Amino acid sequence: MNSIANNKVAICLLLLSITSSPVVSFAPPCINSSSLHKTCHHPSHPRTSSCYTTTTTRLHQSSTDEEDGMINQESTPLGGNWMKKSTTIKGIPAEALSGDMKDEFIKMDVGIGGKEFGTGPLSKRMFDAMMTVALQQFRGDLPDGLREAYLEYAMDASAKEAVKVAMDSNGYEMNLGDDIAMQDVGAWGVVENVLLLDDGEKSYESWADAIVEGGWEPGDAFSFIVREVPSLQKSMDLASLLKALDPDGTLREEAKEKGMLLPDEDVASLKDLGVDCMQRINAAPVPTTGEKDVFRGGTSKGYNVISRSSLLRENRNADGTENQKALLHVMDSLANHGCLIVDLTDEDKSLDGALTMSKMWDATTDFFQKVIDKDETAKIIPAMAVAEGVGSSHAMVGFASFKNGDNQFLETRIRRSDGALLPKETRSVIGDDGAQSMVDAFHVMAEVGKDIVRIATAASSVEADAFVTVGSVVSQEEGSPSIAGLSFEEASVSGLFGENEADGEASGGDKTRGDILASEAAILLTEEIMDDGKPLDNKGVEHDEGPVSMSPHRICRYSNVNDKKSGASEVFGAHTDTSFVTIVPAAAVSGLEIFDEDSLQWYRPELNARKHARGLDPKGEKDSQFPWHSRYLVVMPGELLQITSRNNVQAAVHRVVATNQTPRLSAPVLLRARPGTKMDVERYLGSLDKADSLLLECNSMSMEDIHDALQMRPMEESPPRNEGAEDWA
Repeated sequence: MNSIANNKVAICLLLLSITSSPVVSFAPPCINSSSLHKTCHHPSHPRTSSCYTTTTTRLHQSSTDEEDGMINQESTPLGGNWMKKSTTIKGIPAEALSGDMKDEFIKMDVGIGGKEFGTGPLSKRMFDAMMTVALQQFRGDLPDGLREAYLEYAMDASAKEAVKVAMDSNGYEMNLGDDIAMQDVGAWGVVENVLLLDDGEKSYESWADAIVEGGWEPGDAFSFIVREVPSLQKSMDLASLLKALDPDGTLREEAKEKGMLLPDEDVASLKDLGVDCMQRINAAPVPTTGEKDVFRGGTSKGYNVISRSSLLRENRNADGTENQKALLHVMDSLANHGCLIVDLTDEDKSLDGALTMSKMWDATTDFFQKVIDKDETAKIIPAMAVAEGVGSSHAMVGFASFKNGDNQFLETRIRRSDGALLPKETRSVIGDDGAQSMVDAFHVMAEVGKDIVRIATAASSVEADAFVTVGSVVSQEEGSPSIAGLSFEEASVSGLFGENEADGEASGGDKTRGDILASEAAILLTEEIMDDGKPLDNKGVEHDEGPVSMSPHRICRYSNVNDKKSGASEVFGAHTDTSFVTIVPAAAVSGLEIFDEDSLQWYRPELNARKHARGLDPKGEKDSQFPWHSRYLVVMPGELLQITSRNNVQAAVHRVVATNQTPRLSAPVLLRARPGTKMDVERYLGSLDKADSLLLECNSMSMEDIHDALQMRPMEESPPRNEGAEDWA
């Protein structure tokens, strides 16, 4: 493949990386002339929502208006379909508005043909539904004027739905904001020229006139014009963007030949997962900014700090399903922003976790101070090497230094038999208490990580209905005995199946049972597959986990004294981790940056945590007990969680930046898998029929083989951005 073709593919991917977002967008409510079908997705993940599945009608377009894709002149006679920008806004000529005011009042005039948009059938369904409820509520004795009010509401609501469809088909959306008043009849636009299709050529100036004077009834089709509808221009969706960049599919074929994935293609194999991570790493920008200008998080809930207790198993619902509030927070943070910030103190209700982390920070500071001072005790720490007897080339322990001493690391692990810290020489440097504080901190972080993986994995299994079996729970009338174990035919004959079950659809009980099983299976995964440094007690699970934990606790010192330039620079290049999650205790000196897939920029979560701490303790009254940053853990998803979450959560692309002034200390834990255990999809993630191709490939593989497969990436085409980063994934 020639270099020009390679450049085209690279440009295509670059444009996609800066204009697309992984957050899934669902179609707005839209109408169809024959039916209005609502599909409710089972709540499990911030990317799911309810939507209407229908077909839409494209408005007439003018070949002379290439800028907006709409005609500038209204279609005549009344009843045509057209859309244009409003020429006046609140009585002021649009061209007279400027600056922010002009942007604030983006209004559209729309003409709707009632036949094409099905305003008659839709209005009847809306009116009939409202009347059914009203007749039940008022026992058949409707208050005076209620029917007339419902007539106007049905007409208005039908028209609004038609306009939403028209806008969506032409790259716009209605912008009513959160103001409830904007939902009132007529509040969303200035309605005029209402034409009843069964009433000849006469038009009316309002819904009320059409009802009173024209005798409109639900089911009668009507055309209309509405002006000054609040609007927003929609961003180009991913499918449209790909089509614009590659109209004939040439670049897609070239990308396929190079083993590259386009953003609309599924991660279907371990090889694809490796390629996906490398592409996202290489697409992330290299330039850095200082604390003053770096992105510190936005206003959405995914940037909020979550309390430690919210993640506990005990916080699940009484029936064993995951707590929806915690689940949505976790998934929003991980999927959209690449990390979750956890407050170990529950806003000062429990200080034990923060005190444990504070002791670990003391030990970390003590260790690196002795290294810098060239203390004799520090010289006994062995160089980085495979732990003795561990049986895995990935289980390293010891000390390493990169970039002329700017980056220094001590890799520690837990010995399963007695919980001791390795390398054992560490105890001679930081003392028994210091070594024990490292072990204690490891376990605090590991438990937090396991809870987050449980929630994210369960949420993704629920979304896939992976544990839902139709007819697993037999519905019953109130007061009737519970009947379990019936076949589908037996339960159907008995009359105990509801309408959904009779049609072969999952009932609410089936879904609840599936949610419970998804959570229980995710707990098994965290206990049996994730390596928390403890022996696996379940003898019924095939495993050969080795004497040393595969999950390292790495203490790090990042400095940049050899860089003569002022300001921050990248000292540990962008990468993803082959872990379930990587837990990074918030540090006194910020420097961890995560590429935020929602805002498409580097996000420094420690500054967000610092802001939260100042809100809790503005006067620093707790500083005598522990430093502010000991409260917080930053948890990032890794490649293994991308697998078990069915690609709902991508492995976080992250890096470390530092200045040539104050060194940064860090102490992350990378929660990996027990090497001898096997991925049993049915045990941990549900039905194989609901599994994607990536899960099917991983099924029955040892976790070490999965780990090894993820290290085999096309590095020759994508060289690491700085020394050492690829060695520490």
